[in-house]
Amino acid sequence: MRFLAFLLLCVTFLNAEGGAFKSISSDFTQTIKSSENDTIKYSGSFQATSEGDNNFALWHYKTPIIKKIYFANNDVIILEPDLEQAVITTVDEIPDISHVLNEALKANKLTNKEITVNIANVDYKISFQKNTPFKIAYTDALDNKIEILLRNTILNTNIDKRTFQAEIPTNYDIVRY
Repeated sequence: MRFLAFLLLCVTFLNAEGGAFKSISSDFTQTIKSSENDTIKYSGSFQATSEGDNNFALWHYKTPIIKKIYFANNDVIILEPDLEQAVITTVDEIPDISHVLNEALKANKLTNKEITVNIANVDYKISFQKNTPFKIAYTDALDNKIEILLRNTILNTNIDKRTFQAEIPTNYDIVRY
């Protein structure tokens, strides 16, 4: 799950103490380049919101495969239609980066440039345009270079809470771990 760290980063982005985001909605293109120079691109959309200590997100991957990933605090549900499968799991360790993101967001307001945030010894480079994040780049633990480009980003809009409720079709296999 190469994208899991990034997903956690974005969910945690919303929880930044004094941060700028209550919600974010965006289309994305994620490019992963392996240390062997193999490249894969994913695209889709995501929505995320924060209500006090509660963080919710929905990632809808549209290419090259269709997949939906629902986050509700530490609970994760991954719906994979091609496999007719739902994976239900929890994320035990979400890095506490609220103070780091708060500083990054403050710095961005002054410079509107690239901000580097270190989480669990990974440097995430977050680029802004007009105070809106548009690119996140990092190298993961497997030496994959990951770049996520955001477009059509909308900040601080009302998102219906039902958006974050996964509906598992009755014919899906359920895998828990």
